[in-house]
Amino acid sequence: MKLAATLALPALLLAVPASARTETYRAVGTEPGWTLTIERGWINYAGDYGKTRIHVKAPAARPSFNGRRYVTRRIVVDITRAPCSDGMSDRKFPDRVTVTVGRRSVKGCGGDPVLDATALDGSRWTIASIDGRPVRTARATEIRFEGDRITGNAGCNSFGGGYRIDRGSLSASRVISTKMACPGPGMEVEGKFLAIIAGPARVALRDRTLTLSSASGNATLTRTD
Repeated sequence: MKLAATLALPALLLAVPASARTETYRAVGTEPGWTLTIERGWINYAGDYGKTRIHVKAPAARPSFNGRRYVTRRIVVDITRAPCSDGMSDRKFPDRVTVTVGRRSVKGCGGDPVLDATALDGSRWTIASIDGRPVRTARATEIRFEGDRITGNAGCNSFGGGYRIDRGSLSASRVISTKMACPGPGMEVEGKFLAIIAGPARVALRDRTLTLSSASGNATLTRTD
């Protein structure tokens, strides 16, 4: 029995997503207002509208029911994969988060906000990078979201088609474009971008930066409107 329990431990640890160990994680709560980040091996918490501040080394995440848990002597963070609304806006998040400091617990939401088409409607963007490499094309890139349509120029030709966002992933359909040949990297950037939005591409929006990540690659867009 002891051997079985020992062998089960690595399997449980594998249940924690690799992204949870490498990416910046953000959470927020209201009444009283608090924020939390887990990044670069540290937990940073500001509670009671900034009056309480904790900066501690982040331990390895422990798997928990439908989520993960960080336990330190000063703070415990429980992250559960379940839809969450912050109560102060229309934003929705993928996680419910409970932060415990001493005998007091506060609840809020975490992860990148889950988007729908209405969040992008009327916005304009330029392609800043593809797969982490800066985009420099002879023709300026411009991506527009209008209703359920995505249109613009991805480096060479004008294009347009429908799109939808479902559970945080974007998929474009019935995309048509002009057939002009362009010098330089424009056609390569265009081909890569259209392959990414064919999707499903995971959508992340932070401030004025939109990131699309799919099996075909990653595109980072910067808002221009």
